[in-house]
Amino acid sequence: MNTSGPSNLQPDLSSKTAFVQDSGFLKPQAQTSLILWKKRLRAAGKSLQKGANVGVGILNGVVGDYLHHHDNPLAVRMGFYFKGKPLPLTPDALRSVYPHMTSKICVIIHGLVCDETIWNFPGSPQTNYGALLQRDLGYTPFYLRYNTGRHISENGRNLFELMGELMAAFPMPVREIIFITHSMGGLVTRSACDYGLRADAAWVKKVRKLFYLGSPHLGAPLEKLANAAAFVLKKFPRPYIKIIGDAINVRSSGIKDLRFGYVTDADWAGRDPDLFLKNTKNRLPLMEGASHYVITGRLTENPMHPVSRWFGDALVRKPSALGRSRRMEHSLGFPPCHHREYPAMGHMKLAHSPEVYDQIREWCEQPIIHERHIHE
Repeated sequence: MNTSGPSNLQPDLSSKTAFVQDSGFLKPQAQTSLILWKKRLRAAGKSLQKGANVGVGILNGVVGDYLHHHDNPLAVRMGFYFKGKPLPLTPDALRSVYPHMTSKICVIIHGLVCDETIWNFPGSPQTNYGALLQRDLGYTPFYLRYNTGRHISENGRNLFELMGELMAAFPMPVREIIFITHSMGGLVTRSACDYGLRADAAWVKKVRKLFYLGSPHLGAPLEKLANAAAFVLKKFPRPYIKIIGDAINVRSSGIKDLRFGYVTDADWAGRDPDLFLKNTKNRLPLMEGASHYVITGRLTENPMHPVSRWFGDALVRKPSALGRSRRMEHSLGFPPCHHREYPAMGHMKLAHSPEVYDQIREWCEQPIIHERHIHE
């Protein structure tokens, strides 16, 4: 019990004691400290969640097909996400998330081992291509998350179905759809559009423009290297060397599809995926009735530098991104004026670059022209 005189009950404003003895209320210094700690804890929680999401994305990219087939809870289920949470496709949920929605939709699709956070600008997580197009041109953005370890054509089929669900739930008639895709996302989108065309889906007729940022339409060199390395190692008579080859071949179906850019079931169904550089890709031209755009990066300032010519943006080479194949049936007819390349820009930066956004916006502002694509 406090027996000191009344004068001792007055608070000492210079004291750093956290509590006033007779009131129990926090002093201003302690209040400030508590607020700072709460902010730090929230930041730490967000960092932990981001780290967990990154880990799950990588895991799905590497062995996502295995996780899916075994109903593992870590397997990512395809869906649209908003602020890190699944977006229910109901009219009420869409009105709540997009109070200022318009009849123009922008679908944004990430690549291998990533999720929708790859689009966030460094230092400004609320800024991304979708948010900027919403602000500048009135598009309503939808961010896809999916299991990148599954076959590209399987994800394409799921995206085709998901787009149908989105159209059914959208509270107003949709006038225009554009796709912004990064890496594998471009192949998944082409596959989804192919399913849509075959089914005569209403949504695919609304697609006006598709943007491919570093998409390996003809395959990625690292996957070709992995295939060759595993094939050679498995030929060695030593069991411990063969095991290394077996370990390399554990990589997911989605990764193996990137060897030659497989986008349909017919490309891989019933075939041995580990044959030595065996290309069983079928012809799939660019979808008619929409404009297609390509953005590539290169590692050096000089476009003729051997590093850029051989490695492109580090993961995808320019001929693959542009669909320039020696085999006529695999060539894609991107118009030269629909291609932009950025020097000293790696593969991942293509997904969150102010310069890339400026080009996307410029193309979005151009009149819609129904194109026919010439295969060179």
